[in-house]
Amino acid sequence: MKKKRNSRVQVLPIVREEGINVQKEFGKYLLDISKLVIGGAVITTALDLTANKNTLIIIAFCAAFIIGVGGFLVFTYKNKKL
Repeated sequence: MKKKRNSRVQVLPIVREEGINVQKEFGKYLLDISKLVIGGAVITTALDLTANKNTLIIIAFCAAFIIGVGGFLVFTYKNKKL
């Protein structure tokens, strides 16, 4: 005769999200765009696709900085009801 195995069943709690926080997702989106701007500038410079590399890098870093700061502001500040 076969022995009966002892088995325990563990019940895991179900975590439900209340909804999508649009402000948080938009902040993440802006941070991703700022990373892509820097990556595009670096790749363009590495492949010698432009003649004026210094200007391209300066403009790309300035744009990425502005977009990144905007992303952090949107990501960290909560919606304030007026």
